[in-house]
Amino acid sequence: MTSVPFFTHTGWSELHPISKSHSDGKLLVGAFELGELWARSIHAYVLENKQLERAKVHAALQNGSLNDRWVPTAESAAQIASLKPGQNLIWNGLPLFRWNNESEDPLDAPIHGVSYLQSPMDLFLKSNDWILNQSSMIAEAWDLEKITQSSLKNHATIIGDPASIYVHPTSKFIACTLNATDGPIFIGPQVEIQEGSHLRGPLVIGQQTVVKMSTRIYGPSVIGPNCRIGGEISNCTFLGYSNKGHDGFLGQSVIGHWCNLGAATNSSNLKSNYGPVRVWNESKQELVDSGLQFCGLLMGDHSKCGINTMFNTGTVVGIGCNIFGGGFQPKHIPDFAWGGGDNWQVHAFDRFIETAQRVMSRRGKTLESAEIEQLREQHSLTL
Repeated sequence: MTSVPFFTHTGWSELHPISKSHSDGKLLVGAFELGELWARSIHAYVLENKQLERAKVHAALQNGSLNDRWVPTAESAAQIASLKPGQNLIWNGLPLFRWNNESEDPLDAPIHGVSYLQSPMDLFLKSNDWILNQSSMIAEAWDLEKITQSSLKNHATIIGDPASIYVHPTSKFIACTLNATDGPIFIGPQVEIQEGSHLRGPLVIGQQTVVKMSTRIYGPSVIGPNCRIGGEISNCTFLGYSNKGHDGFLGQSVIGHWCNLGAATNSSNLKSNYGPVRVWNESKQELVDSGLQFCGLLMGDHSKCGINTMFNTGTVVGIGCNIFGGGFQPKHIPDFAWGGGDNWQVHAFDRFIETAQRVMSRRGKTLESAEIEQLREQHSLTL
């Protein structure tokens, strides 16, 4: 598969609370991390085109790099192939592709052909399109099979077109319903769907995730790898390795890596006056109008909350937080905050790392030294 180089153009604060560990092509967009999605998209383009077009794409990737917030569409590889050597690709003043030796000859990309991550809310707003656009790629990459009656054991029930439900042979289903009426369902390797669960597409569930008893998931939703999911979820994205294993509602939300939501955690996703939701903007350091009527919880990596935690509409929780206490939490909880209500302090870094290592070891992972230093740098900004 083609190796795809990336650059970060304007930092990462516009996607807060998604941490920098997701930059450089590591952010989950639909079923794939961005780097893998680009590699597969370019591979498909190369297979379908003549040698000259293939050579242009390979030369560009060997001598340039991609903006790590540019999500490929059907036109993206062709746009790269259209570049002359040294000619950068610019959209709305933003560089999408740039050569290592830049020229003074940019090329404006057509607006209709560009998908660019503007905010963390894009991860639930665009998940429907991503799932549909990636459908054939997901089935091939994950080695999925169309579901058959023989693969549905233990009283699992199909609603809608069975041809729109794809499962890996190692996944397990027990007395659940899979509803593909509104969109496809993709279930990866070693996934377990426990009894009483109801799943509605469009939906992607990554490998080794467990959907616990009586869970309700409404699409479009993306559940990354190695998650534990329970309760009621609607139009959410879990980036992976996180737990919401108990009852409680999340809607229009994004949950980072290594998060844990305590039992009966709930998030509002709609204001009582049905007005637009205001969310914290890290670049402006203030709450701004999101323009959205529905927006729930945005939680950064390694953050956790205790039982019965309540989050208001559009709450932004930074990375490395530990949240507890009754009542609604603040709408903005900074990185490495420890506490609840009106009582907060900075989470001690050594204690945070100790907990993170303990959590990750349960899934066979460990924090690399480079990740620790990146987190240490982020923690220093809170002091």
